Amino acid sequence: MKGWTMHFNGLREQQELGGWIEKSRAKGYVERELYRLKRYGSPVTIGMFRSEDPRFEEKFHRHSRQTDHLVPLAKGHYLFLYDHTELPGAFKAAENLMIHLDRDREGTKSRVALMQLQPEDELEEAIKRLLTLFVIASQSEQCIVDESVLAR
Repeated sequence: MKGWTMHFNGLREQQELGGWIEKSRAKGYVERELYRLKRYGSPVTIGMFRSEDPRFEEKFHRHSRQTDHLVPLAKGHYLFLYDHTELPGAFKAAENLMIHLDRDREGTKSRVALMQLQPEDELEEAIKRLLTLFVIASQSEQCIVDESVLAR
């Protein structure tokens, strides 16, 4: 990622996305999975997806496991959870899903941000980290961004 820095547009987008999460049932899903992780040690990767594909939800459900959850946030924006899945497995699942999206639409810009929840995570900080990743993904040339970009 060439010289990425958070600027006013990124902060505004992060606040807008945070509002969408607050108004949806997404926060409850993340909270439940964080509880399971802390109690049972079951890994979970969460992510945000932006897709202009009008059949995205249908394709997600067709190409994912029954334990995966998708929560619509706003037009073309979704939060998803890959239960019992560490980051490498979720990255592969997102890559596989991208193959089936936007095939007939030139110039579309599907973007994914992925992060694996950690036992020490608190709900608000985890969501804030995901939103930061999604802002980075939306400004990136890469289709899929994971939390390794935060370590740079």
